[in-house]
Amino acid sequence: MKKIAIIGGGISGLAALHFLRSRYADSCKVILYEKEYRLGGTIGTDRISGYSSDWGPNGFLDKVPLTLKLVDELGFTDKLERANPKSENRFIYRNGKLHAISASPLKFLRSPLLSAAGRMRLVSEPFRKAKKDDSDESVFDFASRRIGTEAAENLIVPMVSGIFGGDSRKLSLKSCFPIMEEMEREHGSLFKAMLARKKKKGSSGGPAGPSGRLTSFQTGLYSLIEKFNELYAEFIETGAEALRIEKTDSGFRLSLKERQPLDFDAIICSTPSYVLPGMLREMDKSLASLLDTIPYASISVVCLGYNRNDIAHDLSGFGFLIPRSEGKRLLGSIWTSSIFEGRSPDGMVQLRSMIGGATDPEAVDLSDGAMLDLVHGELSDTLGITGKPSFVRIFKWKQGIPQFELGHPEKLAKLAQFGEKHPGLAFTGNAYDGIGLNDCVVRSDKVVSDLAKYLGIQ
Repeated sequence: MKKIAIIGGGISGLAALHFLRSRYADSCKVILYEKEYRLGGTIGTDRISGYSSDWGPNGFLDKVPLTLKLVDELGFTDKLERANPKSENRFIYRNGKLHAISASPLKFLRSPLLSAAGRMRLVSEPFRKAKKDDSDESVFDFASRRIGTEAAENLIVPMVSGIFGGDSRKLSLKSCFPIMEEMEREHGSLFKAMLARKKKKGSSGGPAGPSGRLTSFQTGLYSLIEKFNELYAEFIETGAEALRIEKTDSGFRLSLKERQPLDFDAIICSTPSYVLPGMLREMDKSLASLLDTIPYASISVVCLGYNRNDIAHDLSGFGFLIPRSEGKRLLGSIWTSSIFEGRSPDGMVQLRSMIGGATDPEAVDLSDGAMLDLVHGELSDTLGITGKPSFVRIFKWKQGIPQFELGHPEKLAKLAQFGEKHPGLAFTGNAYDGIGLNDCVVRSDKVVSDLAKYLGIQ
């Protein structure tokens, strides 16, 4: 019977626990250690005064079968909640106004989002030469080269801020938007690639970015974490801080705070990557140093509840993003009440806004009062709000989102080499292949499958 430890009780660690217990329960003993006295990491949901407010992630895209299969195996499919189809409209704040991003190419090209010159540059994309070599480039450089600097500034930069809280001039295209690189490589043009996809599917080619519908659960995303805890509580220890990992002749030794060291055949590390160097430095300084090179951006989520009658905008959509060139600190806002039912009391609406990120790292250090004033003020300017919020929840995440900067693919290649050097030691989480819940589930599935092969369990 093999012994496996999982360090970290976020979605990655919990998914790994489920995959091990559901597939290899007769072949291994597994225990998950979580430093805090709650599970979920950045996933949390406050349910207060009729509002349901997510601390960090607010859902996942229903485009990855493995995640939906996981939910089904947990017996939780009946609690899934898809975003309201009426919330599909997205907006960009430009020149002091909100502009809808039209799915129709003709309508989009008539939009005041871009100048006449910017639109002409955009439509010339199919005639631009494709990049010949396989070298990585920043998301911004790629977008500027393909669709022009103006479109990059006003479309791509805010999208990157909204997804990664990142600086598009530093983020790796290969790591953040591999599908865009693939589209250029295979078709020579983004537009040509979208036409090819449309022809193949017999429907709209859609955007080059994420697809699928935003999906959560009826009582918020944290209910998924609660379901894991309900099913696997006997295999989870909270308030258990991992301090050090050492290599032994038969596997690994894990030292926990105020406990005796324990030996395991394998260890799955699912904490944020910046936590790991302290645990691993004595065992392998080079591995610790590599993990130390993955940067994180700090971000704050501000959830505000307003009387619906105090907002001029009809809030018919998903929300809006703001280009950095507009001079506002707000990255964007999601209209939670328009997306999911039951997230606010009758007659009220909940707006979920983001501030900070890699381009505004000091924002997370604002006092709650200053942050509230800033967010409320910019929302009022943007949406025509006349009243004060009657509900306020602020969640600050220092080192909240990993940043896949240029050179990230090389870091992953080196990490794989360390995996060969230390078989039985595995890494999962949002710091490697992708930051979304789907990415975490997929990586944990692979990590568990690879460990099972190494340990010879079935």
